[in-house]
Amino acid sequence: MSANFSAKFSENKKRNIILILISIMIGVLGGFGFYQANKESSTEEIVQNAVNEVKDYITTYNMTQEEIKELPSTEIQEQTIEDEQNQEQEVENEGFELQGEIAYEGDRAVSWNVELGDYIGLTYYSQIDSRWSNKMYSSVGDSSQTIGTSGCGPTCASMVVTATKGAITPDTMADLFVKYGYRSSNNGTYWSAFRAIADEFNIGYQETSDVERALQLLQSKNYVVASVGNGLFTTGGHFILLTRVQDNVIEIYDPYLYAGKFETSTRRGKATVNGNKVYVTVDNFKQYANFKGAFCYEYDNMQVNDTKPIITATFTRYVKTNTGIGVNVRNAPNGAIVGALADGTKVTVYETNSNWSRIGNGRWVCSDYLANNQSTVQQVFNTVQKYSTGKYKVIRVSKNSVLCVRTGASTRYARKTYRQLSANARSQNRANGNYYANGYKNGVIFTVTKINGNWGLSPSGWVCLDYCSKI
Repeated sequence: MSANFSAKFSENKKRNIILILISIMIGVLGGFGFYQANKESSTEEIVQNAVNEVKDYITTYNMTQEEIKELPSTEIQEQTIEDEQNQEQEVENEGFELQGEIAYEGDRAVSWNVELGDYIGLTYYSQIDSRWSNKMYSSVGDSSQTIGTSGCGPTCASMVVTATKGAITPDTMADLFVKYGYRSSNNGTYWSAFRAIADEFNIGYQETSDVERALQLLQSKNYVVASVGNGLFTTGGHFILLTRVQDNVIEIYDPYLYAGKFETSTRRGKATVNGNKVYVTVDNFKQYANFKGAFCYEYDNMQVNDTKPIITATFTRYVKTNTGIGVNVRNAPNGAIVGALADGTKVTVYETNSNWSRIGNGRWVCSDYLANNQSTVQQVFNTVQKYSTGKYKVIRVSKNSVLCVRTGASTRYARKTYRQLSANARSQNRANGNYYANGYKNGVIFTVTKINGNWGLSPSGWVCLDYCSKI
């Protein structure tokens, strides 16, 4: 037996022993799938992945099930344009509007008596989040009508109330819409539901069918739920949440956001996705969104579901991490993650605790990632276009590691093995010292044809461009 073979065998044996021990430990905590997900990884990656998984478990261990359910939707789901076309669509006719008005008038004599969770601020919820996507959302007992297929209305409404008053998730909001008559039989959510939301939760409200007026209100501290038709965001009818507009760019929470949604021939180049946020220029929104109407909610004078007093001696800061990925928002100093803010976001700091800053009730960020001046505000839009298509070279992975190639634009997607890499990539890996590398070695050159945040699509799959340099 050669020395090289013995060394390789010893390393593999060590790797497998570590993998088995760690997977048993994580299995006790509830994750035996760790072994399958990591069996192709290097020893260093196994250890790091284990540390991350245990950290995640510890973070949520002391949270209640309700608190866990209120966490933001983070994973961008896999869907297709065919799935989108099968979504139940709202209609625009007098009969539909009349039924919505009847529901609204009949609801005025009762109170919903909703108990909201803690105030956690602006939070993204996806209607196709596995926590509730398969829950029935139907006024006629049709189990095929779910939040995933027709719940954009209650999902947008839950984001508005969570951002302004206190946490409420899409499944709870969907139940309320059904109970009080705001769910149509087969055409989605009545528009009057958004008027009812303003009444029930005492939120300042305006309604308009003028896109210019909607954008004015968006600039004046309003969250805007927009009804849009066949176009940039939907093939039929859909509700989306506009969260802000700055430097002629609108930031949008699309409750039916899925991987590749804006890569179809009619949408490509008209919107940019960064995490769970969609960025569209004002001109593209006006031209391609097929705007129908807007339901606008004030958030300047919020009454939150929290008795903790607001300190009046406040000061302004701006998120600045120099990474383009923003900063986590936590429910307490070093507490559980409840959201995130992009680079350049303006925040008001109400108090500090060591190196933590409170920017709202139950909302804390690490002070290390805040800057005093406004020069970084533009970064939030610059980072969206941080990378562009073209040729790249891997330059920032360690000597004994590789740049992972994945099936999608996120670390949540599966890694590809060397057999799944292109012949050109394997050839370059051989020239750089390891033909059997499960990823790109330092020095590998490839062409990126698509961009999704800081990820690029190469001939072998998706790679994080933070480890590469454009050539």
